[in-house]
Amino acid sequence: MIIDFHGHADEYETFGWIDPPERVVDLMDRAGIDLTCITTYGEAPGYPKALSNLLDFVGRFPERLTGFLRVNPSGGDAALSAMEEAAKHPEITGFKLHPISNLLKPYNPFCVAVMKKAAELGLPVFIHCGDKVAAQPWQIGLGAGLCPETQIICHMGGFFHGEESIRMAKACPNVCLDTSSTPYPAIVRRAVEELGADRVLFATDNPAGDPVSDLRKMLDLHFDPETEAKILYKNAVRLLGLKTIRGHAV
Repeated sequence: MIIDFHGHADEYETFGWIDPPERVVDLMDRAGIDLTCITTYGEAPGYPKALSNLLDFVGRFPERLTGFLRVNPSGGDAALSAMEEAAKHPEITGFKLHPISNLLKPYNPFCVAVMKKAAELGLPVFIHCGDKVAAQPWQIGLGAGLCPETQIICHMGGFFHGEESIRMAKACPNVCLDTSSTPYPAIVRRAVEELGADRVLFATDNPAGDPVSDLRKMLDLHFDPETEAKILYKNAVRLLGLKTIRGHAV
């Protein structure tokens, strides 16, 4: 069983970002991935299709995809209302914040309100991490410290901030790290050693990342079977509250 905690699907004509769910599932099949968490490129509440596209995509592949609503916190009350509406749908199992696209640091009061609302709704928040100002690991850590009740997941450093990301997560017990966007397998091993296997999740950033090579990176670390199972799917099952995957009880 394999769950990819970080993927994207959207048909966002304005920017020409066309990644239909069929492309995502094809890449999943090549790697043998069972389920992927997807988010759109556009953000609610300003992007009218943020929720409807997710519901459509998951509806096309209900056993292969689950949705994370991407939210722009600057929408204020409208953003919180969009989250409440999304949480009514079982296809939505989390929320996504992208500080670079909405230009709000994770500790901004609007972001804090979104993260607290996610906790109120019982859903986790994924935050883009690491490659530019506004999404650095310790900026996420400041936000996480203001929302200790919220389960937060982010890239394992976002390319070249792996060790900083691990230090931040070590100081913030409500933060888990995913394995995407780090080119160094040793960083994944370090994260497991420093944080424990319960706080590391397999992810690929599909279709921006390559699921086949990302899975190979993970498997080549040769963790013991229980550690590997936690990273590949058990931790995701716990965070998403899943009962079945592709018809099999988990």
